[in-house]
Amino acid sequence: MTDELLKSVNECQVADLARAGKDLDPSLPESCEIFKGHVRSVQAAVIHTYQLTAAASLREKDAAEAAKLWKEMGEFCRAALKELKELKEVYSGCGTPELYDLALDYMSEADRRYYQNLQDSECAKTQLPPGLFPETK
Repeated sequence: MTDELLKSVNECQVADLARAGKDLDPSLPESCEIFKGHVRSVQAAVIHTYQLTAAASLREKDAAEAAKLWKEMGEFCRAALKELKELKEVYSGCGTPELYDLALDYMSEADRRYYQNLQDSECAKTQLPPGLFPETK
């Protein structure tokens, strides 16, 4: 599976949620049940993508490349949050506010890991001053 395929599937999940939010009537109980299915799909995508990103970043030898993975994870969360911003009010009883909070937490953690890996990649490029450590024989 490629990163592009995963990104495409994730974008599709978020787009389906947005489309359902526009097409369904939040005042109807059956609409809420249908919408909950879309909420669960996006929730699963956020959690699963985070897990894949964590595993891939740990296997990455280059901290700059690991940072890119975390940046993409943060961008995915931002895309979900953008759609959820209004939907969490309209479909407040359908799990949407909880998904918004979850995506916000995952975005925050992805951003933290992005900046940590970015910092690590810059640190790896820094030359140590001569004589900083005693020579061992």
